[in-house]
Amino acid sequence: MTQDFQPSEIQQELVTLASNVDVIRRFRYQDVDLAVMSRELLPAVEAVTGELIGALDRLETHYKEEGDAGPLSGAGMVADISAMSRQEVSDRLGRLKGEVRGVDNLEVIIRSMSLLGTLRRTTVVVENLLADQLDLRRRLRSQGELDLLLEIRAAAVEIALSLGDAEPRAAELVDRLRPVEPVLSGLVARDLYWELPDGPRRAATDLLARTRIWVGGGDGHDSISGRHLWRALRTFVDGIFKVNERNELLEYDRSIIRMAHGAIFGRGAPSGRVPPTLLKQLRRIAGRDAMIDRLLATGDADPQKWAEPLQRLRESL
Repeated sequence: MTQDFQPSEIQQELVTLASNVDVIRRFRYQDVDLAVMSRELLPAVEAVTGELIGALDRLETHYKEEGDAGPLSGAGMVADISAMSRQEVSDRLGRLKGEVRGVDNLEVIIRSMSLLGTLRRTTVVVENLLADQLDLRRRLRSQGELDLLLEIRAAAVEIALSLGDAEPRAAELVDRLRPVEPVLSGLVARDLYWELPDGPRRAATDLLARTRIWVGGGDGHDSISGRHLWRALRTFVDGIFKVNERNELLEYDRSIIRMAHGAIFGRGAPSGRVPPTLLKQLRRIAGRDAMIDRLLATGDADPQKWAEPLQRLRESL
């Protein structure tokens, strides 16, 4: 067994690595020259990957000796997970370095950020496992897939409600488009941006720049360019709403809808208005149905207005 091995120091190293990955992923790349960032990002990704591989090497070496009692022991599991994780991130780095040859700067950034996401998730898994082995408090938390999908959908709902369903008249364009800019800006600035579906992610930065220019009066609030922008944003939102096809959201929404339908219209359900606690639960499915989105936006608690959309979704999901 290695005498100088300090598991708590490795835990701290993993926490620091995760923090460094977060700093890189939150960098507002859209505000800098893409060519410069793509040249600087790849070496940064390679460096942080190397640091993680080094930590995983030390964990495997140490716990492989402790894990002689069997692979299902705590030590054996740490050793096996460390070895598998090291191989995965090493392979991913090798593929990345091959994939970025000949692609444009934005594609280099996107693929590098994807690997950073893998590093972040790997670091969380290994740190949690190590903390359990050492009987220490877990210091890293992974955001669940469902939580990410719900956040993505919530951002789309916020943009969609501002845009409206029908193409606006010229006099309405400023009021419709102005609220979109801070939502888009916040979306692009967050880690969540890198979890978007590929198409919407590629469009987000361009649409943010176009929205800022138009809302700022860059072309005098020209109605033709404003309508083109409105249509592009609607297409963008529709692309994000494809997350509704994910099984995690389908199962989650089914459970909410069935619960709500039974609570409002089932046998023994109280008459009167939809209770605030139930409306709060229903806000979690915003983005699944346009009629429900409108009811949620106004806080409408009339149960008769909820009957048709809830029944329709209950039968279709």
